Amino acid sequence: MFHKSTRALLALLLPVIVMIAFSASALAAGPGGKVDICHWANHKYVEINVSENAMPAHLRHGDVLADQYGDCP
Repeated sequence: MFHKSTRALLALLLPVIVMIAFSASALAAGPGGKVDICHWANHKYVEINVSENAMPAHLRHGDVLADQYGDCP
């Protein structure tokens, strides 16, 4: 069972975490709601441009976001 202080901290932090996640995906999205991702194909990563709505599905099956320089692994 959570203590009252733990629940209060969680109640304060959870909205902040959700806001950070949404703002990060909004920043990653380019014009027209498109996102560049590194797609795993033929034993290597290739950069593709997909709808930001499709990004979670791609990340779930092994695709990754580019590094801070925009390069794929």
